[in-house]
Amino acid sequence: MSLAIVGAGLSGLAAAYALKGAPPRVTVFEKSRGVSGRAATRRRDGVCYDHGANHFKTKSKQLRSFVCRSLPSDDLAEIDGDVWTFGAGGEIGEGDPDRNAETKWTYRDGVSRLGKHLAETAGVEPHFETRVTLLTQDDGHGANGSAWTLTDAEGHQHGPFEAVLLTPPAPQTVDLLKASRLDEALQERLIEGLAPATYRTQLTLVLAYRRRIERPPGCYALLNDDGDHEIAWLGFEEEKPGHVPDDHATIESLLVAQMAPGWSRPRFRSELGALVPEVTTLVGGLLDVDARRPRWADRQGWRYALPTAAADAEALEDAGPEAGIFFAGDALEGAGRVGKALQSGLRTGERLRRFFGVRE
Repeated sequence: MSLAIVGAGLSGLAAAYALKGAPPRVTVFEKSRGVSGRAATRRRDGVCYDHGANHFKTKSKQLRSFVCRSLPSDDLAEIDGDVWTFGAGGEIGEGDPDRNAETKWTYRDGVSRLGKHLAETAGVEPHFETRVTLLTQDDGHGANGSAWTLTDAEGHQHGPFEAVLLTPPAPQTVDLLKASRLDEALQERLIEGLAPATYRTQLTLVLAYRRRIERPPGCYALLNDDGDHEIAWLGFEEEKPGHVPDDHATIESLLVAQMAPGWSRPRFRSELGALVPEVTTLVGGLLDVDARRPRWADRQGWRYALPTAAADAEALEDAGPEAGIFFAGDALEGAGRVGKALQSGLRTGERLRRFFGVRE
């Protein structure tokens, strides 16, 4: 029994975790150099910063138990500050008290630690820098009459596998399916099932300062709640335990500015040096501070940052499993949330257990 998982983001790794101890041999392929996908962390100059998912919540008892008990939790960290809100005109308010009462989690060395814990606990070692470009469906093999061979960008073949789980953002998965060799009717049904999923594009700018950048007291981040400001989110990484050491010699404030889609799209290919003056002006205007001259800055472009509409999960679940092809990720949820990605992966993992005939 064998399973290929395309993508070492949270949903794919959660599915691998759900198969822990089960017979299928699980192989994970990841195009980048690390795990966790958009739950991403970088390190520089003795600090770390989450430049994708800002934090995550465990809204259900099951998810909280999974994160706090099933996975290692010694480095799990609660963020104490609140998320304040602002509108198009820059007016700042205290935010939603109910949402602020919910626990916000990260890890002391960054939110990407979640993916590392998943991979380690599941017992998988992803094949990094391996971009899968072609799936080939072979009839007459595998438990359900099909098997899958994967070809990567270097032309290397992997497999055959009895099943494959696809977890990239829906548009990338559609491109992969269009390039693949599989039953035409199945291919058409899968592409139609993925087609409704749409995403927001987002540029993230990280700004490090020698001085403290003032913000409202007790504020961990600012969220634009009307969608009409150039900044969508402004977070202060020094409010997260472990991210900026208290005794750091040169950095006192570390800001993560996630920009609105309308601002991000026309600037998506712009160089960092061209973006920093614009973003620091916007940050300074919002906070009424001088945000010029950061010590250093960083950028990340997320073409598929947050889903705004979901794929047709029912259509995918009806069409795929008979042929041994499965899907997971926030494309099926229609919302970019760490918890939803985890739940999607865990649910798909349970379907895979049934596919392989694994008894509880």
